Amino acid sequence: MENTNKIPPALLDIKNVEISYNGTPVVHDFTIKMEPGEILGIVGESGSGKSTVIKAAMGLLGRNGAVTRGDIFYKGVNVIDAAPEELRRMHGPKMGMIFQNTAASMCPIRTIEDQMYESVLQHENMKKTQVKERALELFEKMKMPEGEKILASYPFELSGGMNQRVGIMMAMILKPDLLFADEPTSALDVTVQAQVVREMIKMRDLFGTGIAIVTHNIGVVEHMADKVAVMHQGHLEEYGTMTEVIHQPQKEYTKKLVGSVLRINRG
Repeated sequence: MENTNKIPPALLDIKNVEISYNGTPVVHDFTIKMEPGEILGIVGESGSGKSTVIKAAMGLLGRNGAVTRGDIFYKGVNVIDAAPEELRRMHGPKMGMIFQNTAASMCPIRTIEDQMYESVLQHENMKKTQVKERALELFEKMKMPEGEKILASYPFELSGGMNQRVGIMMAMILKPDLLFADEPTSALDVTVQAQVVREMIKMRDLFGTGIAIVTHNIGVVEHMADKVAVMHQGHLEEYGTMTEVIHQPQKEYTKKLVGSVLRINRG
């Protein structure tokens, strides 16, 4: 009798990946796996290859970048082999992205509401009133007051912290299974950093979203990650549970990294 209880594929499965720019490898033999609802912290100093890894997973390496070895699977689909149109369909409802400076990635002369609507319209046929209703519901779940006022605002009218929080809402309005966050707190003060981190955790709790967060801040990772990948000069230095990597590091580089970064207080 055939066994129908097949194990579902991992949410994200990166296997022995090498990434090159202009033919020169910058990430070497990188391997990690994420399950649904899991939070992965990718840490390391500037230039270690952290952001390059998530750009590769999103198919956003640009003209000069390429995955030159290995595979990247999203729920069993190899994104490296995916056609541009298939990748476009995956972005938003399947894989979302929060950037380091959300305001810079938004149009300065269109309201937040208009930009949310345009984002949703690329993937779902919805009326503007329906998108607004969904957005307000999301703001309410995240306990963000004045949702109407935020939606009517332009990015330049909002603080840096509020723009980052809006960026999370824009990424989550399509309820993706996997959310990539590229240094989402690095430009914020410590109080707002903690707020943004708590909101990303709440997104995971509400929607079961897996989150891969790139950061150099060990405190952010310690606060929210289930697993941690430490990168150094394009190599995966150490990988394991948060407790194993942050509290019981084995490699000298990880020990130095853990001891050198300011942490966010729990609260």
